[in-house]
Amino acid sequence: MNAALSHEERLARIRLNGFSYLRADWCARLMEFCGSAQEILGKDAGTIAREGGISPKTAESFLKEALALDPEKELDKTAQLGGKILLLGDDDYPAPLSEIADPPLVLYVLGKISFSKPAIAVVGTRKPTPYGRRMAAKLSRELSGCGAVIVSGLARGIDSVSHEAALSASGQTWAVIGTGLGRCYPAENRQLAHEIAEKGGAIISEFPVEKPPLPFHFPRRNRIISGLSCAVVVIEGEATSGALITAKLALEQGKEVLAVPGPADSPQSEGPNSLIKNGAGVARSARDVIDSIPSALRFGLTEPPAPQEESAAEGGQLSPDAASLLGCLGGGEATLDELVEKTGWPVPRAASALFELEARTFISCCAGVYGKR
Repeated sequence: MNAALSHEERLARIRLNGFSYLRADWCARLMEFCGSAQEILGKDAGTIAREGGISPKTAESFLKEALALDPEKELDKTAQLGGKILLLGDDDYPAPLSEIADPPLVLYVLGKISFSKPAIAVVGTRKPTPYGRRMAAKLSRELSGCGAVIVSGLARGIDSVSHEAALSASGQTWAVIGTGLGRCYPAENRQLAHEIAEKGGAIISEFPVEKPPLPFHFPRRNRIISGLSCAVVVIEGEATSGALITAKLALEQGKEVLAVPGPADSPQSEGPNSLIKNGAGVARSARDVIDSIPSALRFGLTEPPAPQEESAAEGGQLSPDAASLLGCLGGGEATLDELVEKTGWPVPRAASALFELEARTFISCCAGVYGKR
């Protein structure tokens, strides 16, 4: 905690963060002009507009939203969830985030953020193909096995697969969300979010505790995903995919960007293929990703297994989940939804087991229906 800040000043900064469109640049100008967040909140909209370089309408909205937020309730609700609130400048505020162009003034954290090992973002489309799911699971498991922290956004699709695969490899993963800590979007990932925090990872948000999933939150949170990471891997996404926003932000932040190549005629591979065409690294394995990271940032990582060791590992036993799901299939066929209903598992857990079975050729998938080979 920043000991130089009084309790009242901390509360005032939490209030400033209540404005949905807060930007670090004009907030810094206001802080320099006024001297503190408490003083900012005592100014009129005209002064804030003039000194902050924003429109009078934006200044009015800023004051209205900031003063409507109860910072004491934010602290209480966050504590009840088991989380904490970090302010820019606090000792335990993530150092890499403080260095980006638009660092969050406030972070709400449930779980633990530690930079004893490198963090690598794995992001992509919400509607992946079986290939995309397989590659997200493979890369996340491999990178976790090397000691990397997997960072993603808890969205459907590639994000969920990446988090789940990291957990299945007994690794750590951080989810940067587009809601407050008191909300979960999508709702079906509530158990996944719980497991992330429970197993040594973290749920991270810059939004007040009860903020709902508003559309503009998600592009904005992407700068945090890239800011926390030393490299960003993009797996599937159309040309307008949000994952490409993360890649763009990562490049602006001086981070490494890699992409998993895909079929030339697949719309979901337009984004990654375009990134590669424009100079992004090719990510086919953990080795590709780790080799792209400057040696000074590889602290705490172990070397990826050699290809022959990977092949030998693939001949080993199935994970308990994969073996259980193979038994559920029996000699018949089933969709993912049917298997989820039959097992009672969360979708990401069932999907991760299916990816393992498909990658090791125990099963095949045709038109969304899985069956033994």
